[in-house]
Amino acid sequence: MIIRDAVEADLPAIVEIYNATVPTRMVTAELEPTTIEARLPWFREHSPAQYPFWVAESEGRVIGWLDFKRFQQRAAYQGTAEISVYVHEEFRRRGVGRRLLEQAIARVPSLRITALVGLIFGHNEPSLKLFDRLGFERWGFFPGVAQLDGVERDLVVMGRHCPAHSAATAKSLLQSQTSAQLSDSLSLMYLLMQYRHEAIHSKLLRIRDKYSMLHLDVLILIYHFAKICSGQILEIGACVGGATIAAALGVRDSGRTKKLVAIEPGGSLKHKRLGTRNILRDLERNLVKQRVSEMVTLIKGRSFNAATTRAVNTALGPDKIGLLILDADAAKQRDIQCYRDRLANSCWMVIDDYYGADSNAKITPSRADVDALTTTGDLEPLGFYGWSTWVGRWRGAER
Repeated sequence: MIIRDAVEADLPAIVEIYNATVPTRMVTAELEPTTIEARLPWFREHSPAQYPFWVAESEGRVIGWLDFKRFQQRAAYQGTAEISVYVHEEFRRRGVGRRLLEQAIARVPSLRITALVGLIFGHNEPSLKLFDRLGFERWGFFPGVAQLDGVERDLVVMGRHCPAHSAATAKSLLQSQTSAQLSDSLSLMYLLMQYRHEAIHSKLLRIRDKYSMLHLDVLILIYHFAKICSGQILEIGACVGGATIAAALGVRDSGRTKKLVAIEPGGSLKHKRLGTRNILRDLERNLVKQRVSEMVTLIKGRSFNAATTRAVNTALGPDKIGLLILDADAAKQRDIQCYRDRLANSCWMVIDDYYGADSNAKITPSRADVDALTTTGDLEPLGFYGWSTWVGRWRGAER
């Protein structure tokens, strides 16, 4: 199971899960099913950076969701958010709701949220117990305020301060963060195992053999991140196009419009399999061969030059970056600093040349840059894949 930002294409599944709870009279105060059209404005009120909307997904199927919303409109309540959790009826009592709540608790500091509240019917014992186990307390009680089929029902307000106000709950928060990070790492490993049985695996294997020095597992993750990310995609160091093509295929299979910007300064490459005298010429040819050239905005230049950054900003417009691929030179921290203001919180990061059997002029400073950003909390590591590729998420927006 993975937890990711919801997109509008998820709305039918979200509404289906919601409507299934209406007849139970246990979860929602709605008495009649809703529609996708009616829920669209509500969905668009959310944003990954402030009031996110997440879905839990298993084998490509949405099995649950959690959303944040403003508790009250007045400014003094800006740090308090109400959360709602819904799980598909076939997947209840399997830990889905707990995983979503744990992630919410772990991520609220980055959202500048200081308190979470959940409004739960008094007869919904499973939800009350779940919130209680994760450190929520009963902050309010409204007797008989809901009329469900002629029966008066109580409303309980469950709340939790974030960060926690006591040492015990602070320890619980740290454990939740660690648990969510470990769970996400295991989810990525599980995804790779699943992809080995899908047609895209053999397609990306051919792409790897023709156009990339990255490991096949890394190309699969790039494809996957490009497919699920809610922001745009920036690649620094396209070389002859392996990762670019993988990302483009992910965008195509997502069924959504996303901008894919690739930066490449050009030059020549000595390599027994991918050697070329003109990197840019072969990159453009390879994108055409794979029928993805129209999906890629190719910027010729060095990532840190003013002309290049202006071109990237023009290509992206106001949109945030949801996936950053770094496979250029050793200056990883320099490239991240160039575009950090464009990175969405939780932006997926794929950074090559993190490790090698022997230290060299590229690997040693690359690893030092990544480790430094991890220590400051700007980067969240989620594993190492292939031969030397670091995979994680951007957390610098929280700082």
